[in-house]
Amino acid sequence: MSKAAFGLLWCFVFVMPWEEVVSLPVWGSIPRLAGVVALAFGVLHILARGSIRPLTWFHRLAAVFVLWTGVSGLWSIDPEASQTRFITYAQLAVLAWLIWQIAWSPEHGRALLQAYIWGACVAAVATIYNYVSGVSVYAQGARYTSLNSNPNELGITLALGLTAAWYVSLSAPDERVAWKWQLYLPLGVTAIFLTGSRGAFATTLVALAIIPWTAGRLPFRARAVLYALAAGSLVLAGSVAPQATLERIRSGRADAAAGNFGGRGIIWKSGLQVAQEHSLLGVGAGAFMTAIEPTRGRRESSHQTFLSILVEDGVVGLSLFLLMLGAALQPTQYLPLLQRRFSTVMVAALVVGSLSAALDYRKQLWFMLGLLAAQAALRPAWTASTPTVVRTWRRLRPAVGN
Repeated sequence: MSKAAFGLLWCFVFVMPWEEVVSLPVWGSIPRLAGVVALAFGVLHILARGSIRPLTWFHRLAAVFVLWTGVSGLWSIDPEASQTRFITYAQLAVLAWLIWQIAWSPEHGRALLQAYIWGACVAAVATIYNYVSGVSVYAQGARYTSLNSNPNELGITLALGLTAAWYVSLSAPDERVAWKWQLYLPLGVTAIFLTGSRGAFATTLVALAIIPWTAGRLPFRARAVLYALAAGSLVLAGSVAPQATLERIRSGRADAAAGNFGGRGIIWKSGLQVAQEHSLLGVGAGAFMTAIEPTRGRRESSHQTFLSILVEDGVVGLSLFLLMLGAALQPTQYLPLLQRRFSTVMVAALVVGSLSAALDYRKQLWFMLGLLAAQAALRPAWTASTPTVVRTWRRLRPAVGN
């Protein structure tokens, strides 16, 4: 039962980057169906085991945040949207809880990251295939995507895989095959460039920061090869991407300086006006588009995680969400250097990605936070709040650069 539960969770993470590949009746998408099956087997495994791992501060704060979004339906300006968003948040919180229950060990965590990387590889290859086939998002052919995905969200999804792939390559027990995970870098970066997403490009720069930060005391020849791989990935992506796509990415700085932010600036101004009027409690979970419709004349996504939560759930909801982010990082202070730096870069990439996309109700964000929070099981026993916390942290592979 244990292997089946973890195997199904692995499959769910593998299909996660294909969010919109196929629309299924009732279930909506393949990842949603895979998530339901993984949850069912996970619960059966926990019942058969006869014990439940105690919640960490991350899981407690996540539960409170989800409950708050549910309560916001009482004053929501769009009760139906609030109910839908509450259910989505609840499902995502359960995903993070399931990781804590059945995939808390370093080996399981690494395996789930590998599943994510494999899934990102499929999405990246599909993006490149669409480029070669001339299938673009817009008629001018400046942006490409895969599997019906939004190019901005796809780019961020692929960028998170860069940090994951580098960490997996450095922490792999078998150093003879570790380098294979680094091959995702040129593949992922090329696909990110093809999406033409400026937010994803910024996220990519943050995600790649793990390379110089973890090279540490590697031999000079190894560092030279790794830096060449990273630089070569950027050069390759720049040579493959169409000129119109590169121009779009280059225009990001001027666009931000003008306060346009790819058309998001006016949406954010409308959102801030609503936030000032409903600062404490918000307008209700999932009701951002309804809230700005009177001023914008149409329903539009926030394209920003923190503003979206502020408008929908107020200062209370945003505070809970930020505390939840901090709680996901809290266990890392007791971990080896490599894991600490991986966790820091991953959270930084999530934050940067959240500035240009609404990730608060996306599986990728909750999966990564759940995986980071599960590292609480690796703390020394004297820091644990319960006697059941494991002590495998002493047996972890020494961190690179430590």
